[in-house]
Amino acid sequence: MKWFADLKKGQKILILINAVLAIALLVLAFSGVGGSDLFAIGFIIGFFNIISIIFARGLFKFGIDINTENAGDNVEPSEWKYLNWYMNWGWITLVEVAIIIFGIVIKE
Repeated sequence: MKWFADLKKGQKILILINAVLAIALLVLAFSGVGGSDLFAIGFIIGFFNIISIIFARGLFKFGIDINTENAGDNVEPSEWKYLNWYMNWGWITLVEVAIIIFGIVIKE
């Protein structure tokens, strides 16, 4: 679990929030309450958001290695890059919450 320890605190919190939402969406999809297809789409969105959070720094370093000849191992994303990531992940988390609300309110 070294990869989890290497994540920033905000990333850990977003992973946990998205994991809870994804589990809730999966349970709702199979419970028969509301729009199960909407819940399934929300689960897929949440799953890919978690994957995006986990691999963001590694993919950033991979992109730098491809685009630069002598990148080095100590290349880290800037705080602006992390802010951009947090905003994107936060919006996707809000979309998951909206899917839960709409899925319960709008019945098939």
